[in-house]
Amino acid sequence: MDNKTIGRRLRAIRESTSFTQEQVAKYLGVKREVISYIETGARPVNTLMLRKLADLYGYKFSYFVDESVKEEEPEVSMAFRVSDLSDSALPIIAQVKKIALNLDSLYSLLGE
Repeated sequence: MDNKTIGRRLRAIRESTSFTQEQVAKYLGVKREVISYIETGARPVNTLMLRKLADLYGYKFSYFVDESVKEEEPEVSMAFRVSDLSDSALPIIAQVKKIALNLDSLYSLLGE
């Protein structure tokens, strides 16, 4: 998948979750401009960063690297007020969503 398509998907998802570029940048430990460049496709996103974003947004990693994957809704979603979040809340949110995705995958493997 090309950088522009990945960036477009990342931006759409970030906006749908109401996270700001600043919040996402702090979560990843980068400058806000890096997020902007990635979302416009001007800069590639590395695999580790993409995995962290997939966890934060509640999407499977494959959605960002395989054009044939057509998810419109996240695999995992949570309700919370983005404006009230502290910087330390984003890693917790990402971990909870990652655990939920892994649990869902486990249930699928077991046929439940």
